Amino acid sequence: MRLRVGMIYIAAVFVVCALLPVQAGAGGLAKVSLQLQWVHQAQFAGFYLAQDLGLYRKAGLEVELRPGGPGIEPLSELATLRCDFALSWLSQALVMRSKGVDLVNLAQLVQRSALMLVVFSDSGIRNVKELDGRTVGLWQRQFGVPPRALFAKLGIQVNEVSQSVSMAPFLQRAVDAATAMLYNEYHQLYQAGVDRDEITVFDFAEQGLNFPEDGIYTLEETWEQRPQVCRAFVQASLEGWRQAFINQELALASVMKRVDAAHLASNLAHQRWMLKSMKDLYTHRVGTVLMGQLSPYDLLQLNRVLVNQGFIPEPIEAKDFVAEAWRQQ
Repeated sequence: MRLRVGMIYIAAVFVVCALLPVQAGAGGLAKVSLQLQWVHQAQFAGFYLAQDLGLYRKAGLEVELRPGGPGIEPLSELATLRCDFALSWLSQALVMRSKGVDLVNLAQLVQRSALMLVVFSDSGIRNVKELDGRTVGLWQRQFGVPPRALFAKLGIQVNEVSQSVSMAPFLQRAVDAATAMLYNEYHQLYQAGVDRDEITVFDFAEQGLNFPEDGIYTLEETWEQRPQVCRAFVQASLEGWRQAFINQELALASVMKRVDAAHLASNLAHQRWMLKSMKDLYTHRVGTVLMGQLSPYDLLQLNRVLVNQGFIPEPIEAKDFVAEAWRQQ
């Protein structure tokens, strides 16, 4: 299924100062890039739709959406000036900000953590404390911060095993527990033939660690010197997400176009589950009107956990860190 976008958009031209050299795209559009966290999938459907419907062009932008993958750390790409915007979890952004990288949160997308640990129900593991001394598959980089914070909070030690993109070690009982996202690996287990009552889920939000995940970041100097471009990008992206939630089949067409072009091993059913899950995560508490808002409570709670567990030396204040580019001017 292919999208046919045949409209001609006349884009406003922004005159900006740039931290990164901004090349003029077709029609004098400001050329910018977004580093995604992973390969093409419905986790990024709103960005695809903003591009395919011409929302970025209408906002005066020519946007390159760069897929991620193993070995690609979006915030490192941003810090080394290889992209203009990056998606990342709030926990990782705070850790990097504490290390001197002047990151700015332009919009907080995911309002509720989708992270979970899964165990087989017949393992006898009934709560997270019973993972003490057990073998647990953990993702690396930013994805390992919440589990380690949870284990430190509970005073337990696990035998960490680096977890790849595959759930095969868990399915083969090579690990006692594995990391999963509600919108991805959890559903992959179902597609692999594991019934929902065969696994027990430890949801991080329900464990008192609702660490907001996907957010849009840029560098502080970029925000200061190019606020028009930052606002235009964020607001067009959020409109893309609103359209994706309204017309999910159209959004899925945008997703599958990219999945098929990249020859990725996925299917429409899985991507549909992912998009449905993203809607719940994006609109949790804030609805579609305030999408992009970073809750002061969530920031306070996460700061407290990261300081208490030694991930950052002191809290990161909202004053310079939160830009709120999502607000309509």
